[in-house]
Amino acid sequence: MRYFLIFLITIGLIVLVFVIILKSFSSAPSKPPTPLVDYANTNTIVEMTIDGPVTADQNHNSVQMIVGQSNSEINIIQGYQNNVINTQSYQNNSASYGVFLRSLDLAGYSEGKNDPNLADYRGYCPTGDVYIYQILNGTSTIEQYWSTSCGGQGTFKGNDSLIQTLFDAQFPDYGDITNDVNI
Repeated sequence: MRYFLIFLITIGLIVLVFVIILKSFSSAPSKPPTPLVDYANTNTIVEMTIDGPVTADQNHNSVQMIVGQSNSEINIIQGYQNNVINTQSYQNNSASYGVFLRSLDLAGYSEGKNDPNLADYRGYCPTGDVYIYQILNGTSTIEQYWSTSCGGQGTFKGNDSLIQTLFDAQFPDYGDITNDVNI
């Protein structure tokens, strides 16, 4: 009986050590996200795309807004092959970009879940709009999240309406440029 009790205690200690080791690997501290304002003096850009309802190719539109340190650009895109049919560019500066990035940060632009099962946003909310939020450096995507006008769908966890307002405000004639766009 005495040996059996020692055996159980030994097995219990081995299991406890194994659990502690596994827990230490799984709860490794994650690297905090880079504050967006740190990108103000770099070539990193932020982008928001509004992808319109699922329609025939010739009726499908998207609005792509790109904001960077030295310029901002808005593109009106027709079709699923991303044909730019109208574009407008504006000068920007690092001070303006820094304030914009700080505002995006406070609105949760970098908040989302990285679920590989939700990486492809196509086809969600077919009668509404899909909003794609990206941070890009050259050809590298630093972050990408998305949400929809249908509600409750996507990977984005920030304040959709505030971020959309902030992006719209970066383009003085946003209303005129997007007036005839089907989104």
